[in-house]
Amino acid sequence: MADEIAVSVSVSVANGGYRERFAANGVSVDQAVQAGVGGVVTIGTSVQTLSILPVTAAGYAAFRNLNTQTSGTHYITIGAYDGTNLEAFAQLNRNMSAVLPLAPSITLAVQGVTSTQYTSAARMQYLVLAR
Repeated sequence: MADEIAVSVSVSVANGGYRERFAANGVSVDQAVQAGVGGVVTIGTSVQTLSILPVTAAGYAAFRNLNTQTSGTHYITIGAYDGTNLEAFAQLNRNMSAVLPLAPSITLAVQGVTSTQYTSAARMQYLVLAR
């Protein structure tokens, strides 16, 4: 197998006089095992693990906070679960997305952080591909 996963990342900022651009397009990655899992999950305010079965060795992952409500403070924290705690490595604000490679043996965990003005449950779309 060769180059089954295609990854493109593009980020740009224009804030007053500060401008930057980063692009890594056309990156191809081998996938040794034909497996992936994805969907939409509802995220509570307690730490919860995210099942990625049938993926047994994680590869690339994509996440998106589907919440668009503009009142209150609301974001989703994503990280590794060490058996007792969420070791956060990403924070997705409303409508934010992220693509990143994962350590193969990671146990993913998520948690919603919200203020009292927020009336909708957090929803996150995800896709985890096997290495």
